Amino acid sequence: LKNFSESQQRTTVREFLQEFQNLFSSSDSDVGRCSMTQHRIKTGNHPSLKQYPRRLSLAKKEEAECLVKKMIDNGIIEESSGPSVSPIVLVKKKNGLTRFSVDYRKINEITIKDSYLLPRIGETLDAFNGSQWFCTLDLKSGYWQVEI
Repeated sequence: LKNFSESQQRTTVREFLQEFQNLFSSSDSDVGRCSMTQHRIKTGNHPSLKQYPRRLSLAKKEEAECLVKKMIDNGIIEESSGPSVSPIVLVKKKNGLTRFSVDYRKINEITIKDSYLLPRIGETLDAFNGSQWFCTLDLKSGYWQVEI
């Protein structure tokens, strides 16, 4: 793009974004899903964990049910009859909305850990040497994008 004027660069970027607009989130419920992998939780010989749900006030229970319905309708979650059960946690965010989470700490305790080493940041930054362009991406609700 260095041979193009600033106006031509903007036009090129705009055309690129329009061509691939299906890759960008258009709403809070449009989180996408990674189809390249599926996460598996390996617990070895440990028996399945079944934890009781935490008690919720009537208002919180109704809010949780509404959030679950919304996630089912948006294809984020699906009903399951799996052997493990973990309690949900509703957390108020700074903006007043509620974050729906699941408390997986007990499962984390028995999960076989991956020994994958992350690359060193210095080596990663060195790989950009000589580059003119790079970008960063923030996945919308990233934890919801990899199927478990």
